[in-house]
This record gives sequence, C-alpha cells and structure tokens, in this order.
Amino acid sequence: MRKKMALYLSMVFTSVVLFGCQFEESTVNKPSTQQYLEENEKVETDVEFSVVTLTMIKEGTSIVFDDHNALEQFKSIISSAVKENGIVNIANPDYSVDIINENKDKQVLHLWLGGAFEESTLMNTNDTHTIYILPSESTNKILNLIEQV
Repeated sequence: MRKKMALYLSMVFTSVVLFGCQFEESTVNKPSTQQYLEENEKVETDVEFSVVTLTMIKEGTSIVFDDHNALEQFKSIISSAVKENGIVNIANPDYSVDIINENKDKQVLHLWLGGAFEESTLMNTNDTHTIYILPSESTNKILNLIEQV
C-alpha cells in the first residue's frame, strides 16, 4: 500500500512540476520583429556618401559608385543593417566596401554577400567582434547595383 501511495504522490508531484514549467513558458513575452529591430543597434548613416567602392577580394576587381542614385541606395542598404549579438567566428569576406563620406572620412566594411532573396552580413573593420545582418531586400539591391555595371 505504501508503494502505491508513494507512486501516486510522485506522479502528482511530477505532474505539478511539468504543468508549472508549461505555464511559465507560455507567459514568456517573445519580442515581435519590430521590437527586435528597435532594441538592436542599427548602423548609423548620418552623413552623405561621396563614393562607395565595392572590391571583390578574391579577384581584386573593384566597382566605383559615385552617382547620386547608387549612393542613396547604398545609404539605404547600410542603414537597414541590424546588429547581431553573439560571438563572431566567420570566414573571409567576399567583398570590401570602402565608403568615403562628404567629410572625406573613409569607412571600410567587410561584406558577405548572400544570393538573391538571402540575407547578407556586414562587419566594420574597426570592430571585428560585431556583425550586422542585411535583410534579403538589401542583398537584392546590392546584386542589382552590381548587375547594372
């Protein structure tokens, strides 16, 4: 009889614990996509771009963008990047992006370019411990700019 009572009590205790865990999990507030974008840092682009040079690292070939439309697109692309939290351990980049702004300051970014409708990754060479994710729309814009040349 004691064994049955101990078994019954252990089943009740286990059920209470499992129910409590389930209840706790369901009350966790998961951030929406908009909240995620607001809480994570974005790349700031306060100044106007004068020249953007996109260099394919393996081939050493460069494309220079200096027309107003392309520069505005690059500014939009860079500003859409969202900081990714975590430890960075990533392969060599596909491209180097040199941005010269209106003050003649130069910023160099590494770019891992995804395929059409895929995300891409940016890294500022001054902060190699942080990456930024570009949405697929920005990847498509870059691919279109490259194709236009």
